[in-house]
Amino acid sequence: MKRWMMVLGAMAAMNSGCGEIVFNPIQNGSWESTPEAIAPIDEAPDEADDGASPPHVIALRGSDVDFGSLHFSPTLNPHPWADPDALVLFFSSAVQQCSQPVLAMEVGATCDLAPAWQHILMIPPELNGPGVIDLSVLRVGFQQFMLMDNCSGGGGTGNRYWGTLEIVESDETSLFVKVRGTDNANFPIDGDHTVQRCGT
Repeated sequence: MKRWMMVLGAMAAMNSGCGEIVFNPIQNGSWESTPEAIAPIDEAPDEADDGASPPHVIALRGSDVDFGSLHFSPTLNPHPWADPDALVLFFSSAVQQCSQPVLAMEVGATCDLAPAWQHILMIPPELNGPGVIDLSVLRVGFQQFMLMDNCSGGGGTGNRYWGTLEIVESDETSLFVKVRGTDNANFPIDGDHTVQRCGT
């Protein structure tokens, strides 16, 4: 430290021809005057909430569903959704009515709900019980459809989906289910759902 101060003193004594160079020395390990505090850098704001809300979910027995309003691919005979004891789960971004669970979402015609989506899962009776259901088994049917802001849209139907559905609790009026691993941003049905049973 003394050597450094001697160097500073020597430099201060030098004359460059343009006037004496003067340094404010450090005293006792601190500045002669306290420097202004540096303003902290603003932290990045928390990621904005996208406003997405949990889907509405209702459940019907197969015998209570108008299958004429569905458009499942006829790859199985008999169809699992035609069984009166099948569990039919309706997930949607819009409110669904037990009296008319299949939403009217015709591209270019019924745009009142846009943007909206609906995903229907058909669980055959032999899988309808407490525990984890593999949605990729052949006898699980599904239908999904979505409408965009501009009233365009699309969807699909078929057998075998992906992910799992766990029936945790079930009684005459409701179910509590956990959906995992479907990982579809257009039809975000993953999560824990308390499901109203229609027809009770």
